Amino acid sequence: MTVLRCTARLLKRLKQPARPPEPAPQANPLGEWYADIDFWRRKPFVVMLNGATGAVLVLNGNAAGLRVLHERTLLQFSSLCEHFGIRGARVDAELNGFYAGFAFASTRVAACWPRSTSASTAPGWGSSTTAARWRKRRWANGSMGSSSTRRWAATLGTTWTTTAHSTCSGKG
Repeated sequence: MTVLRCTARLLKRLKQPARPPEPAPQANPLGEWYADIDFWRRKPFVVMLNGATGAVLVLNGNAAGLRVLHERTLLQFSSLCEHFGIRGARVDAELNGFYAGFAFASTRVAACWPRSTSASTAPGWGSSTTAARWRKRRWANGSMGSSSTRRWAATLGTTWTTTAHSTCSGKG
């Protein structure tokens, strides 16, 4: 089982108590995940962040998506690991934690989730300057940061090597 620390808004959408009981620490390799729900063009999405590695997952946040959140998390995380060539027993242990479901808890750090202050900023980012820095870092040279991927792989106890398919490119 994986501990998922959610904002009050997400806990309400998940029909969980506003202050759920504190879960016991889990043995998954990446530790706790943090989650929030936000909206883009009136469509909800869930952003999950792992504090230990900075790994980010973005999932459908509508009612149907929330019912199968742990399954979608498992699929997206396994796809990312496969894409970047991250494999091993610790990856399997993290996937097993997702398969077992979530132990919901409230977040401890509200500053993890800054809010947009104007319609011109990216969703979930505090200012246009912050959003611009994020886009620049995220899509610099058309690829995700390899240092972040190496740190993620090191936390999982695996190695990461650059291949022809190890970059995520896109228009930012």
